Amino acid sequence: MSCYVPAGRLRLQLAALAALALLPAAAKAQEDPAKTRWVFQGELTSVLSHGNSEALTLGLGTVIRRQWEKDALRFEVGAIRVETGKITRKAVGTADAFTVERDVERTRTAEALSARARYDRRISDRVFAFGGVDWLRNTFAGIDSRFLMAAGGGSKLAASDRTRLSLSYAATYTFQQDVVKNPFVGTDFVGARLGWELWRRVSASTVFESNFTGDQNLRDTDDRRVDLTNALTVDINDKLGLKPSLQLQWRTRPSLADVPLYAADGSPTGAKVKAPLEKLDTFFRLALVMTF
Repeated sequence: MSCYVPAGRLRLQLAALAALALLPAAAKAQEDPAKTRWVFQGELTSVLSHGNSEALTLGLGTVIRRQWEKDALRFEVGAIRVETGKITRKAVGTADAFTVERDVERTRTAEALSARARYDRRISDRVFAFGGVDWLRNTFAGIDSRFLMAAGGGSKLAASDRTRLSLSYAATYTFQQDVVKNPFVGTDFVGARLGWELWRRVSASTVFESNFTGDQNLRDTDDRRVDLTNALTVDINDKLGLKPSLQLQWRTRPSLADVPLYAADGSPTGAKVKAPLEKLDTFFRLALVMTF
């Protein structure tokens, strides 16, 4: 599927991304380099099945951070793709002498792409302001493209070596294109966002993280979205770790899909109807984490 974005809107989206990239230039040049270095974290999830069954699951994730005295910048990119193969076999020859031919028809059964950028500015020890942009593509959930801009603030409720907890709130504007157009939900709308970020060191080698984002569509108050991810990272050494995580994405007004219509006796009518997809998507990942 492809998504057409008007030129004016595309320029606005590119300008928002460029602004986030340029904001850290205002940070002080004389700050301690040890505290302002770039930190890269990569995640890799892969499962391959071959032989009597065919399946491939590939997940990639990248987080890049930089911290200044009063400023912080973060980029996140994630992707997941699942392909399964339907195996058919046939024997050629006679009952006493034959060869078996094997054919595999591969089908993409899941795919999701996401990107996020956020810039934070510390106002005091407990209060901060931020701006950010999110992009999501998940055609299996009916979303061809969703671009969101957010601006707001937050407060740090805990900031110790063992626990970090912050709450955030923002005004948002969303541009969304669905695979199947929903006439009851607008494609562009103003919204409000509430979220939290929790980091907790459980032991010397284990860290628990919880990230929550709740979005309210102010144009249609029945339209709400929730994105919750809980993860546990266990260090293997100072560069590698193992990270199981569970992500829940829920929406009260899910996107629509074109569904073939069948008669009561099971015969096809040749028509299609628009039906809502599932409200909840669940992703469980077990990833190898690399930190530099």
